[in-house]
Amino acid sequence: MLNICIVFAQLERETIQKRVSDAYYSRSQKGFRMGGKPPYGYRLEEILMEGIHTKKLVEEPGEAAIVREIFDMYEQPDTSYGDITRYYAEKGVQFYGKELIRSMLAQLLRNPVYVRADMDVYRFFRSHGTNIVSSPEQFDGIHGCYLYQGRDAQTDKLQNLKGHMLVVAPHEGLVSSEQWLNCRIKLMRNKTIQANRKAVNTWLAGKVKCGNCGYALMSIKIQSGKQYLRCTKRLNNKACPGCGKVYTEDVENYVYKEMVRKLREGQSPATYTKLKENPQVKQIYREIEEMEKEISLLVDSLAGAGETLTDYINQRVEEIDQMHQLKLEKLSVLAENHATPEQMEKVASNVSLWGEIDFEEKRFTVDKMIRSLKVFPGSVQIQWKF
Repeated sequence: MLNICIVFAQLERETIQKRVSDAYYSRSQKGFRMGGKPPYGYRLEEILMEGIHTKKLVEEPGEAAIVREIFDMYEQPDTSYGDITRYYAEKGVQFYGKELIRSMLAQLLRNPVYVRADMDVYRFFRSHGTNIVSSPEQFDGIHGCYLYQGRDAQTDKLQNLKGHMLVVAPHEGLVSSEQWLNCRIKLMRNKTIQANRKAVNTWLAGKVKCGNCGYALMSIKIQSGKQYLRCTKRLNNKACPGCGKVYTEDVENYVYKEMVRKLREGQSPATYTKLKENPQVKQIYREIEEMEKEISLLVDSLAGAGETLTDYINQRVEEIDQMHQLKLEKLSVLAENHATPEQMEKVASNVSLWGEIDFEEKRFTVDKMIRSLKVFPGSVQIQWKF
């Protein structure tokens, strides 16, 4: 919760800025420091910054080309860590004199040092609770960022962004904000899809719920070889009446026909916009910016304010902050449920070749089109992602 102490925000920002700067720029002959060596794709170059001899990151063309290639590959929906590490092993490419391994690749893809940071990157980190040291104006779509381990953060910065510190760096990033965010969101999703990989009985697994209680439906085989959907809550303790005797095949056929209809109704890949072009996302961005402006004006008004006005301003700032958090959460949900134009091209192709694609391709298609399915006795309710 925000309170009167917000008037010291600027002073705190300057203190944090100095702490972050000290962590990355040595004022001695040692110059730039980041784990003893620059990130792959960069080299160090001597510069004079505010009268101080130090070093900054400069693109190393050969390595930078590989970094861009890695982001290009991982951005594709079907590309895995293993695909990329095998690719470079076969080519004999080494990273810091070693073969590329999963942990190195994961760290590279997460590192904001490579992103040309703009306001989308600013909002992404802010929505995850990162302390952003640099002002929004510094996120110019050109320079990369440093993610600094927060002193009081409860988790490692590679696992959770909350409580860590982000500062815009003096070097130029290597990849666009959109590509970096696509890869970062894919990395975040990887944790959630692990549980779904064991599904074997129906490509609706993980999506289909009981319309009465909201619990997952399980596809169970009977002696005739047919499968039907049973409410897991009813299976456990009979506390739900269930959705009746519903055959899995009937629901699958219905869902497939509805997916075909959905795409034919104008929801084709050609009309599927980029996330930042989504009208709903644009509106949220505008509302967030207006909230940030209002908070800034309110904070400026605190200087010299009387007790009554101070109480009002603090209350109003708290109200705006709560609304602000709700908008950020909504934006995060929209980003999570967004599919790229390339993924939607694949979805359309899969639907047209439904009888020929495999089980996992069907699951991929359903995941990109459908948020959830609720089965009631005699009906199915579909909640679409777009």
